[in-house]
Amino acid sequence: MENIAYVGLGSNMGNSKQTLQAVLEDLNQEPDLDVEQVSHFYVTDPVGMVDQDQFVNAVIKLKTSLTAEALLDVLHRYEQKYHRVRTIHWGPRTLDLDIELFNNDVINNAVLDVPHREMFNRLFVLVPLQEIMDKTHPKYQQVSDAINTLNGSQYIMRLDEIGK
Repeated sequence: MENIAYVGLGSNMGNSKQTLQAVLEDLNQEPDLDVEQVSHFYVTDPVGMVDQDQFVNAVIKLKTSLTAEALLDVLHRYEQKYHRVRTIHWGPRTLDLDIELFNNDVINNAVLDVPHREMFNRLFVLVPLQEIMDKTHPKYQQVSDAINTLNGSQYIMRLDEIGK
């Protein structure tokens, strides 16, 4: 069975846009992954620890034969490749890869929460997710409603529209 996963990407250390582009190329080389869609890149303010640089965020749609836990292992391997260090909760990072949705599954175990527990509170996930999400997905309306609720409360701008 082919699974559909929506994965959030974020970075605010180094050349964030370049890092996200590089990890997308890496993910495309994975034998058990097929990157089907990539949202625009967005510049967003940090959440939590706000004394840090802005983030570049995106969401991708993957088709995979992997389980959610196996996909998480792959994502963690790429976070390590790009020198992710987990020292400060919600702190700066070279790369953050989060499974936001996996099919329509609800997963709550020691290593994984899907849908991602903070997803509906973060425009930096919701806006790019809605951009590429299948409108028939059972969570589509919930995503749209959350965007409407949060609209204007968090900074988010498409990277390609900054300075226009």
